[in-house]
Amino acid sequence: MMMKILLLNQEWKNVRKILGILILSIFVGTTIISCGQNKDVLVTEIGVNPPRRRVTQPSTDRDFYVQGQYKHVEGDAQGAIAAYTKAIELNPNYGTAYNSRGLVYFDIGDRQKAIADYNKAIRINSEDAQAYNNRGNARAAQADNNGAIQDYNEAIRLNPKYAEAYNNRGNARAARGDQKGAIADYNEAIRLNPKYAVAYNNRGNAYVATGDSNRGIADYNQAIRLNPKFAAAYNNRGNARAARGDKQGAIGDLQRAADFFQQQNNQELWNKVMDNIKQIRQQVD
Repeated sequence: MMMKILLLNQEWKNVRKILGILILSIFVGTTIISCGQNKDVLVTEIGVNPPRRRVTQPSTDRDFYVQGQYKHVEGDAQGAIAAYTKAIELNPNYGTAYNSRGLVYFDIGDRQKAIADYNKAIRINSEDAQAYNNRGNARAAQADNNGAIQDYNEAIRLNPKYAEAYNNRGNARAARGDQKGAIADYNEAIRLNPKYAVAYNNRGNAYVATGDSNRGIADYNQAIRLNPKFAAAYNNRGNARAARGDKQGAIGDLQRAADFFQQQNNQELWNKVMDNIKQIRQQVD
């Protein structure tokens, strides 16, 4: 399964407050971050089924579904929606098409339509664990963490080995201030997938939030070992190092994060990282 990545940009103070959400339309395992000084990044995974083959002249519901997948991968959101809609018109019980169209709506920021499509997918197939996970992500994006946790619970009940759902539930628990519960979920995600760099990154955030920067940095280190281009982990480790007074180490990590942003042609987020570096350098000077 290929991945899409939803990033929750959060600031750690006396209480944990969600500052914003950025959806990245990418289909690779590397991550993109939004950061600033004293901000950590949680990564929420969204399952995306890779297209199997390109269809040049679609005629069946399956053909239009595959066309929708390709359009989505290519960044043509409206084209993807049109293709999935045609698939649904041909087969009103095509739950997977509803789920996939929901992902596109989610990408373009229309979470209400995304949730409506996930609802339809679940009505068609009440055992669609991925649709529950995706609806949980949409609810979390609306700050409905209680509703999100209910959906993640159902996804996990249907698929007890659903590592991504444990990770995502951990993020929702962390957003509610339940760091202990979040760490337990990240632990389970890592147990199910020992190479789960995303879960290590998120658990590192939870440890830092509890004041245990040593464990936090150890988790960021592991996330980077598993994925040397994991920008979020570099960002978070940089913030943790800055908080401990290691300004040069922080700048080095944040510069790596900025470099990955530049490679991904994300000017907006590159600017935010560079602003963070500038602030730290001013402190050093």
